[in-house]
Amino acid sequence: MTRRELLRGLSALAVVGAAGTACGGPEPKQASGTIRASELPSFADPGIVKPDLKSAYPGGMNAYFRYPPNPAAAFKDKPLGGGTVKGLTYTFDPVAPGLAENPLWQKVNEQIGGDLSITYAPSADYAQRFATTIASDDLPDLVTIYGQVQQLPGLLKSKFTDLSEHLAGDAIQAYPNLAGLATDSWRETMLDGSIWGIPIARPPVSGTMFARKDLLDKQGLSLQPTTFAEFKDLLTALTDKRGSRWACGDPGGVLGMITAALGVPSAWIEKDGAFTANLELEQYEAALEDTRALVAAEVFHPDGMTATNNQRNDWFTQGRTPLVIGGFVGWSKYEMWGAAVQGFQLATILPFSYDGTTKPVHGRGAVIQAMTAIKKSDPSRVKELLRLLDWLATPFGSAEYVLRNYGVENVTYTLKGTDPIVNASGQTLRLVPFKYLSDGTQVIYDPGLQRVAQARFDYQEAALEIIDRDPTLGLYSETEAAKNAQLSAKLTDARTEILRGQKPVSTWKEAVDTWRKDGGDTIRDEYEAAYAKASGSR
Repeated sequence: MTRRELLRGLSALAVVGAAGTACGGPEPKQASGTIRASELPSFADPGIVKPDLKSAYPGGMNAYFRYPPNPAAAFKDKPLGGGTVKGLTYTFDPVAPGLAENPLWQKVNEQIGGDLSITYAPSADYAQRFATTIASDDLPDLVTIYGQVQQLPGLLKSKFTDLSEHLAGDAIQAYPNLAGLATDSWRETMLDGSIWGIPIARPPVSGTMFARKDLLDKQGLSLQPTTFAEFKDLLTALTDKRGSRWACGDPGGVLGMITAALGVPSAWIEKDGAFTANLELEQYEAALEDTRALVAAEVFHPDGMTATNNQRNDWFTQGRTPLVIGGFVGWSKYEMWGAAVQGFQLATILPFSYDGTTKPVHGRGAVIQAMTAIKKSDPSRVKELLRLLDWLATPFGSAEYVLRNYGVENVTYTLKGTDPIVNASGQTLRLVPFKYLSDGTQVIYDPGLQRVAQARFDYQEAALEIIDRDPTLGLYSETEAAKNAQLSAKLTDARTEILRGQKPVSTWKEAVDTWRKDGGDTIRDEYEAAYAKASGSR
């Protein structure tokens, strides 16, 4: 699973606490209530086809078993009136063939009525590309803001357009597809009461513990533990060092499962306006103790501490580690990788109670991956660019959605029934990162694999039921943006030394004290001040 940084920066707490396991939940629990409702875009579902399975939770993904036949265009008029729109964004995929060699991209330009020119960089290199572009003062029309950005409020005010008058409240009805983005995703685009970008919205569920059900069944092992003791027994039973098999390759991920079992949220906890970091809790240290004992019992792959996510995924597919922590949205990739493995069956493990008395939580994920800002422009140009971003957000079931995601029929995909199945050429041609400039509400859809869609939906709904609330939603901490990497590295080093047995668990308190002195307390103060200010303006 790729741990994608949020606009407000990954919390140092999430790095060492939840190990990426996170999700979302019902509106009454998930919303921090720190932004005035009148300032947020009014939500309106732009769905043009009825889902087979409808989520009961705001922000949850609806599921579809097949693509509707003969999809119609959602746009009557082309969003652009000619000319070129330049965009800067990132990608997690290989580079796509350029415009001259890409019939999918050419067809998109034809449909939008102009030329969309996208410059993009790998996500790992995007911060440097972004900084260079900002320093050049030659901004593209559209710029995706991804990851940690220092002095973000000042940057937005000096370089980009305040979109509030175009999008706040009912004004967003002029852009019906953008209006379909979850309300909480818009909270993360707001600073000082203004809307500064279009959210690249994501479903609230993120990290998931996947299991090789076929391997568990072979040993007659129960899939879903109900307590930590049962979970520990499962890890022990799955480990066979002589057979070069270990239960899991991710001690940090298992630490997150244990904190979840103890009912510890994945980052900050707010009570009466006071913020507490999860790593300051006694339960966190107890979970660290338990994880250290599991490391000593050698249930983890020997290289698990330093392995990449790709290595852990390979171990899982090969059966060397029957359990893996992965991104919820990557579910379909595990199914794809496992298709070549005889007998492969994928399943999941939900958070469980620690001892039968604690109430487990499912950590909360990012409601946005990034946001796309519009450089300072005259109002007519801003409206044109918003129409383009609205076109890029057309929903599942539309002809535009098929074009952006699958391409051109009989060129990049063929129909199997009504489902578009991408061919080998289309797999590379469709990697143009349109969706990292703007994208519609994500859905659960696995062409030709109804059982997978059903399983993904069932897990999502169960996870959303036990999500913890994120009090920092819509808040900004300059110290976190500036010091998160440094603080995270120190905490991760301290955790690793403890898990390896190089230092006792009692030294965790020292690491937390250092974190507080080096910036943690300042981050807390900034969040509390921002929370109080926003709450007072309601």
